[in-house]
Amino acid sequence: MKKNIYFLFLITLISCSNQQVQKDLPMNGDYYTINLDAEKEKTIHFSSYFKGVRTIILETSDDCLIGNIDEIQVYDEYIYILDSKKAKSMFVFDLEGKFIRKIGKVGNGASEYIQVYDFTLDMLNNNIFLLDQGNRVHKYKFDGTYLHTITIPGDDFNISFIQFYNGRLFAAYMEWETSKDDYLILEIDPENEKILSRSLSIKYNKGWNESYFLKYGKFFLTPTHNPPRYNQMFMDYIVSLNGEIKPFIKLKSRYLITEKDIGDFRGKDGLRINLENISKSSKSYGVHCFIENENFIYFRLGGRAMFAVILDKKTKEVKLVDHLYNDLIFNNNPLVFIGQFAFSDLKGAYEIWDTQSSALSGFQHSLNNNDIVSDLDKLDQLLLIDAESNPVIFFYEFK
Repeated sequence: MKKNIYFLFLITLISCSNQQVQKDLPMNGDYYTINLDAEKEKTIHFSSYFKGVRTIILETSDDCLIGNIDEIQVYDEYIYILDSKKAKSMFVFDLEGKFIRKIGKVGNGASEYIQVYDFTLDMLNNNIFLLDQGNRVHKYKFDGTYLHTITIPGDDFNISFIQFYNGRLFAAYMEWETSKDDYLILEIDPENEKILSRSLSIKYNKGWNESYFLKYGKFFLTPTHNPPRYNQMFMDYIVSLNGEIKPFIKLKSRYLITEKDIGDFRGKDGLRINLENISKSSKSYGVHCFIENENFIYFRLGGRAMFAVILDKKTKEVKLVDHLYNDLIFNNNPLVFIGQFAFSDLKGAYEIWDTQSSALSGFQHSLNNNDIVSDLDKLDQLLLIDAESNPVIFFYEFK
C-alpha cells in the first residue's frame, strides 16, 4: 500500500513539474501607461468615435427567450449569445436578429450542460467551447454538433472564464484556499484536459481571489482581432495573452485598491470581502466594457466615481471622461446610455439594451419627450418593444 501511495505521489510530482510556470510579468517590453488621476473631461460625443448606429432587434419566441445577455460574441455574420442565469443556454442569431439555433441543452447527458458560465470561439476550426459547472468544458461545432467534453483536473479550484486563442485554451481560475503562491491563469490542452501551464501570480490582484465580478465585466477582454486581454478586479495591469503573458496597459492612480484595502474591506468573519465596504470607499477597480480597434481603446472603471477611459493607440493620448453623450440615439439626454459595450470587432462595438431593466422605461421616457433622433434605425420597431421582448443590440460602426 505504501508503494502505491509513493507511486501516485511520484506521478503527481512529475506531472506538476512538466507544467510551465510564469509567476511574474516581464517589464522590459513596450506597454501603455495610463494616469487615472489626470483631469477629466465632462462629456464626449459618440459621434467622435462612431459614424453610425444600427439596431439589431433579436427575435422573441418560445424557442429563444433570453432573460439577460451575460456574454456576446459576433463572428462570420452570426451573433453568439449566452444567458447563463435565466434561459441557461447559448443562442445563435444572424445579424438581422433572426434566431438560428441553440447550442446544446440543459441536462445530465453526455452532450448536455448543467450551468454554463462562459463560452469562447475557435474561429480557425469553427468550434465552440462552453464552460460548465464542475470545471467541465464542452466542445461543439458551430452548427451545434457535439464533439466531446473535458474535465479540468483538480477539486481545489473553480474555473470562472475561458478563452481560446491561437490553438490555446486559457482559463481564469480561483483556488478555494488562497495562498501567496497561487496563480490566476491556467492553460489547458483542449483535447485531453491536461494542465499545461500556470501563469500570473495572485499578487497582481492584491492577493484577492473570490468569485465576484461585474455585470458587464469579464476577466478575459475579447476583441476577435487581437490577442486576448486579461484583467481581474483589483489588478493594476491589463495584460495580453500571446505566447508569454505581458503587460498591455499599466494603470496608475492613488485610488486603485491596495493589498491593505483588501484587508480593510473584509467583513466581520475576516474571510470574504464586504461589497458594501468597497462601494462606500473612494476606490476605483474593475475594468469592464472594454472595446478596442486599430485606433483606440475604450473601457470603464467601476467604483464610487465611475468614469470612462479612451486611449489613442498611435499618439498615446488619454482622455478620462465622466459621461459619453450618445448623440447617435438621443437628442438631449446624455445619461441614458453611457457606453456599456459588451463586445467589439474590427467593424464596431456592440451595446446591449436590456428590456427588463430601467433602460426600457428610460427609452420610453425619451420617446415621450422627443429626445430620440428622428432617423434612428428601426425606430418604428423599437416603439413596440416591451418587457417581454428579448434584449436589443445596438451596433456602433467605427469611424
